[in-house]
Amino acid sequence: MTSPRPPRPNRYKGWQIFRDHDGAWRCYHRKTRLRIDCQRFAPYTLEFDMEVHRINELVNEKQSKPGTLGMLITKYRESVRFRSELAPRTRADYQKCFDYLQGIEDTSLDRFTPPLIAKIRDKALEKRKFRFANYVRSVLSVIFDWGIEYGYTKDNPAAKVKPARRPKALPDANRPWTDAERETVLEALPPHMTLPIALMMFYALDPQDALSLPRSAITQTGLDTRRNKTGQPIYLPLFEPVAQAIARAPKHDALTLCANSRGCRGRTTGSAPIGAS
Repeated sequence: MTSPRPPRPNRYKGWQIFRDHDGAWRCYHRKTRLRIDCQRFAPYTLEFDMEVHRINELVNEKQSKPGTLGMLITKYRESVRFRSELAPRTRADYQKCFDYLQGIEDTSLDRFTPPLIAKIRDKALEKRKFRFANYVRSVLSVIFDWGIEYGYTKDNPAAKVKPARRPKALPDANRPWTDAERETVLEALPPHMTLPIALMMFYALDPQDALSLPRSAITQTGLDTRRNKTGQPIYLPLFEPVAQAIARAPKHDALTLCANSRGCRGRTTGSAPIGAS
């Protein structure tokens, strides 16, 4: 009996991904028949997604028409700004917007006006909620600004469009925990999860930053690191709850401060999560 297929996000549109009769993964691009080595790039991992995006870019480069949104996106993805100046997570987030915009890639750049951008925002709001709608508007603004700088566009119509309003009924995101809630969570965690959760809880690190934090980033005086996504430096004193979590953490040989229950670095993709046993 084969396991159910994972959900297929829009970024896999045009791809055939399946297991053969021996259970081995197979993946190829439907139109070009280009294949991905699934032993090297395990399906549905970040590395696999980036390989899908790389091949999509090659295909789009051949297919995108001059003077269209598809051409602008292709040129931007080839740029140093996208390839070198953005963190992998940011590039992946941008790619989600590019995938969403595939249906209008043949639209001429001179047709993009503030009213058209507003309609694109509203359509994304209807389909994917307000955060994604605003992210699409922001990414369009970024690539049109870049296009002005390099002579592909004359103005930035997205800059003149307001973000979608946050729904009043939407619960507050990232509500601060009470002291009682924090203590309850920390007491309930298994030993190998206490430290990464404490780093996220008391230093406001996101999971990727917490799990990739090297041992050298924490000293007796405090935390000295940078955020992976923005490069923003973080200098904070060593808070007592974090110091206690470090003292209680299981010993391991990983180069990172945190490790999963097998003593390996806690990666978010491509291996067992930090909560695995």
